[in-house]
Amino acid sequence: MKEFVSEIKVEWAHCDFAGIVFYPTFYIWFDQGTERLFRANGLSYPELGEQFGIDGMPLLETGTAYKNASKLGADLTITSWIDAWEGKTFVVRHRIMHADGREALEGFERRIFVIKDPALERGIKAIAVPDALRARFTD
Repeated sequence: MKEFVSEIKVEWAHCDFAGIVFYPTFYIWFDQGTERLFRANGLSYPELGEQFGIDGMPLLETGTAYKNASKLGADLTITSWIDAWEGKTFVVRHRIMHADGREALEGFERRIFVIKDPALERGIKAIAVPDALRARFTD
């Protein structure tokens, strides 16, 4: 399993009035973690299109289990990895840790890969995960 690790310094703009990270901020960090994980494996958004004809990877479901509050000034580490490939969907997991080793939270995103399809009302359709793409994430 390949992982991508990023460091985060909690800033004022990340926090609510009480100085605790406002929960939507974590979802921004999850999205950034997913993008960085893919980019680190040679699959930036442009490369997904060029190499596999993929036009996007929209969210189907997200969730988070909060463990220890993250406060203004905290040093955090986010680790992101592909947890499961399930037909046309895949699950990206994210774990955020405090510098002292306490787990702040763990979350997930369930996504699909899509291609444009003007014949459909939505204009896109899900595709199966290409084997060559999946192989980029195995050790």
